[in-house]
Amino acid sequence: MPVRIARWREIIDATRALYRREEGRELSLLRPRRFSEKMQWRKLFDLNPDFAIFSDKYATRQFVAERVGAEYLPELLWFGRDPDQIPFDSLSVPYVLKSTHGYGHVEIVEAGTAPDVAKMRESARQWLAYNHGTAMGEPGYEHLAPGLIVERLLFDARGEPPPERKIFVFDGKARIIETILVAASDRDRTTGFHTPDWTRLPWRSSREPHPEEMPRPERLDDMLAVAERLAAGRDHLRVDIYDCGQTFRVGELTVYSWSGLPHFQPDSVDEIIGGYWRIPFPMTRAMITVLFRKHEIRPRPQRRIRRDQAMGEPASETS
Repeated sequence: MPVRIARWREIIDATRALYRREEGRELSLLRPRRFSEKMQWRKLFDLNPDFAIFSDKYATRQFVAERVGAEYLPELLWFGRDPDQIPFDSLSVPYVLKSTHGYGHVEIVEAGTAPDVAKMRESARQWLAYNHGTAMGEPGYEHLAPGLIVERLLFDARGEPPPERKIFVFDGKARIIETILVAASDRDRTTGFHTPDWTRLPWRSSREPHPEEMPRPERLDDMLAVAERLAAGRDHLRVDIYDCGQTFRVGELTVYSWSGLPHFQPDSVDEIIGGYWRIPFPMTRAMITVLFRKHEIRPRPQRRIRRDQAMGEPASETS
């Protein structure tokens, strides 16, 4: 057996084993129906180079600025790849330090507080050594250049953490909205699912459902329109938005939601959401990929973001 094909077999077997352990069922990989199954199919066989853009928070900023405008971005205070170069002395609070190449890498500095510089630099070093792609089998991340960004920390009109609207777009149409509410006191998170007309759905994933009704977002229609423009031309993309009330900002574009291991309740949710996602000829495409491709996504050369885009200001036509 050729080495490349043997490597594919290892990767597919590992994906099946992970799915079996996490979801408690066998993975239908070549005829996927569930959202979780289709996400495993994507992780294995959809090696679209654009996924490297969407998996990189810095490159995503350029995509968002060009597609919908830099005014929809949080203000970017700094970008780099060396923790020792983070200009803590000149950064104005509040802000958030993140990695560009991973998930869950966040350090927050709020107004009225001073950063623990040694701790934050050490966190950043650990982030830079971590490869989310190999850890989770998500090829869009695997070959990203590790990086760091500092963005302005966002708040809603009451000065509290803004709701996070995670908009699931399929074939250019927003279908599901997951809202995550962050408690100001302890940053505990609760969640709720809605349809685009803001009908609450009795669903849950890994987080506790929010016990109360959630008011309809003030700019819901605008958020949906921006999400659909960003996801246009994709069979599926999740657009993550910070809802600040009268304004909103695009935080991330997510290719591999929950890494395809959502733990939905009830179980039927997996099939309902999977029904929105059309993957034509999954068996044929999988076979072609295995026969002719390596399991990797190599990022395209990245242009440096213009200052007006990086700072989250409207881009001028002459700049």
